Amino acid sequence: MTPSSETRVPVDAIRRAAGLAVEATSLRAVARQVGMSPVGLRHFLNGRAPYSATLRKLTQWFVLHAAARPEFSEAVARASVQVLLEAVPESARDAAARELLSHLAAMHRQRRIAPPRWLEVLRGEGDSS
Repeated sequence: MTPSSETRVPVDAIRRAAGLAVEATSLRAVARQVGMSPVGLRHFLNGRAPYSATLRKLTQWFVLHAAARPEFSEAVARASVQVLLEAVPESARDAAARELLSHLAAMHRQRRIAPPRWLEVLRGEGDSS
């Protein structure tokens, strides 16, 4: 699961979450949480594509922000895997993601509990068989 256009967290999902957070608090507060300027956040919310470093910050914020919500969506799981594997060389991330997701699935099997839907979806994206 490399962060290709197919598996990367949809920017629109991050944009929606950031917009909701701004509505609940303020543009400055969310910009401070993300680690970017309020003007940069406003541009992002208005549809401008972020630079890769800014997207990394937004993705990390998305994971932390979403952790405060009761649901753990597929988009949050996808972002979490991206953040967890960020230090892994890009050429090895796909294999590392499959291994990580495989371990999570095995933990569910060992405990005889159903895996969450997002785990099944993300594992299916990485399957080449």
